[in-house]
Amino acid sequence: MTQSQHVLQELYESYTKAAVNIISYYEMPERKNKLKELRDLVQNNCVQNKKLKSAETIKNRLLDIYNDEDDDSTEIDIESIIQQYKQTISEIDIDVSNDDNLIEFDKQVEALLDKIGNEANDEDAEMQLTGGYINVIDPISKKRIVDPVKNTLCGHTYDRDSITQILKINKKTRCPVVGCKSKEFVLLSHLRTDIVTKTYLEKNPA
Repeated sequence: MTQSQHVLQELYESYTKAAVNIISYYEMPERKNKLKELRDLVQNNCVQNKKLKSAETIKNRLLDIYNDEDDDSTEIDIESIIQQYKQTISEIDIDVSNDDNLIEFDKQVEALLDKIGNEANDEDAEMQLTGGYINVIDPISKKRIVDPVKNTLCGHTYDRDSITQILKINKKTRCPVVGCKSKEFVLLSHLRTDIVTKTYLEKNPA
């Protein structure tokens, strides 16, 4: 994972942590309004990231065309390339409904809301946030999870250190949870901090 990818992951995790605080300390309907404002921020961030990635791809493609012109007899139309760049930029699709970061944010918020109920008051929210069934045992080490990460492909949670160590030994590792239907190999890029489990662990220390 590059430094920029790590920074982006920390940013999206901070959004989910903000959602935890909103759900814990706000009552309806203000809770719903605050979550909507937060989701708008996440969505806007996804849009900007998509625009930047698209612009970088377009720029590199046009630069390749420019640099590949080795024939001196061929006159390069710089103005045409610039116009093509501007037009392509203006046509960038900014639909982020299928953006992995936005989808994962929605899943985390939905899981948090399931724990407390939409109509819980502040006091109940604090108690119910840690209620329900949350697996805190790492499927790899069989010990209590310390730093929970969720596999975004199948939804299962592991301890970050355990899954990282396994991937160092064997990169072709599938989800270690018995009965998992995912056939894809686990990649570090698939792992996100499981805010729901992390919140539970912090509120219920061993």
